Amino acid sequence: MFSLVSSSRPSAQATLRILRPLLRSAPGAWESSEPLERVVARAESPAVAPCTLLEVAGARPIVEADTPTVSAFLDGVQRSRVLGHHDGTPLVYATVAAAIRERVDRSLHTWREPVVRPLLLVSQRALGAVWWHQLADAGIPLADIDASDDTGEASDIHPHAYRARALAQVSLEREQLERQLAARWCSEEARWLWIDGGISGNIALEVHARAFGVVKSHNTLYGDADSVRRVLALREGERSAAFLVGHRLRRAVASWYLRWRAPMAGDPLFGLVRVEVVPPPAVLDADVPATVLDEFSWHCDRLSAAILLERHPVSLPDTRWHTLAYGVYAVESYLKALIGS
Repeated sequence: MFSLVSSSRPSAQATLRILRPLLRSAPGAWESSEPLERVVARAESPAVAPCTLLEVAGARPIVEADTPTVSAFLDGVQRSRVLGHHDGTPLVYATVAAAIRERVDRSLHTWREPVVRPLLLVSQRALGAVWWHQLADAGIPLADIDASDDTGEASDIHPHAYRARALAQVSLEREQLERQLAARWCSEEARWLWIDGGISGNIALEVHARAFGVVKSHNTLYGDADSVRRVLALREGERSAAFLVGHRLRRAVASWYLRWRAPMAGDPLFGLVRVEVVPPPAVLDADVPATVLDEFSWHCDRLSAAILLERHPVSLPDTRWHTLAYGVYAVESYLKALIGS
């Protein structure tokens, strides 16, 4: 599915040259437009979700590790812009990319190759078969925005709703690239990989994979009212009890909260991250032996200590510096330079 970086991949300019007779767009108009990632508002409401505790509730102090455990960092980026409109529907050109940067002699280098995928998201119905096939014959990867609609009323959809749907599809493409890279690392390497974001959708990761996810945003908090209060009260260097996240037990991931930096300005989410790992199968059993839970708790402590060590250097001037590891920041910066902003 994923394409390696190549000078032959169709650019936005090349795509626009093909589409110009259809769109009659002003030259350069799309270049001055804001990326959809900055324009389209997210509609998800903050929520609290139930979970299953694996440890006794309460804060656990963690001592920062002495030497790095993490060998590499994985992240992805996306950029989407509207090239123009046809029949009232937007034509969205997007680029998704992902990379792993590994530590070599105290500096970061790209592992294997970055993966980059351009994509034109359009309504096949609105575009028509002639233009659809012309673009496909020109080697432009296409995605039908209508394909994700199950309402049966695609012709009546609001143009801004089309933009939101296109952006959701772009996010899925980016996540797929990230999952494929993570699976490749885990199949070839025995070193620890830090994945930016959750791993719950990454079925390629197995229990013995040396990879974990770090979630920086908390639109959903897990636990009951008391658990959430305990999480928000965590002090710097403390972690919460581990718990299971997932609708189906056998596909659940184990997770816990870690206070990466001391809260500032009274914000209880400042400096708070959530770690996700694949749990050992025995942890999912109804009667878990105490020795298994003790070993898993030790594993959570060890990873937490390794994560705390990654607080330096600080990822300034990024506004997310209080939860953003420099290794992840370096991957983002590298990818943004690769695909442009």
